[in-house]
Amino acid sequence: MVGLNNIVRWAIVLGSILLPGFCLAQLKAHSFEEIEGLQKTARRHLVVFVYTNWCRYCDAMKTTVFKNEAVARTLNEDYYFVQLNAEEKKDILLNNHRFKYKPNGRNTGVHELATALATIDGKLTYPALVILNAKLEIVFQYSGWLNHKELGTVLRTVSE
Repeated sequence: MVGLNNIVRWAIVLGSILLPGFCLAQLKAHSFEEIEGLQKTARRHLVVFVYTNWCRYCDAMKTTVFKNEAVARTLNEDYYFVQLNAEEKKDILLNNHRFKYKPNGRNTGVHELATALATIDGKLTYPALVILNAKLEIVFQYSGWLNHKELGTVLRTVSE
């Protein structure tokens, strides 16, 4: 009996560790470098989440909104998702244009691509959500927090 109880306990422990990974949709984030090749395979809109490491709303969206199962599933199935750190220092080639980091002070700066995508009404604020069509034209921009329901509505509306 002791052996059977141990097997049952281990099965419960392993099940509780492994099962959530199978049940929850894991959001697949792509790099800008992958997008051109992906678009050749299947043309989709591109969702770009522009954030900074110091933005607590950005971090909250990463840990809640983008971990929502319905949001992750929609993004994985209907879009390509890219996260862009607005303070990224490496060059990014997109649509035959090289975007660079632009310092604006001591140990501060902003990436040109973040500025190009997320400047709304002359302001660059974080977090920002930008949706590009398959031709990499901006079709939606939003600056600020979106909860999972609001984001779901936006994704459904844009994809129609």
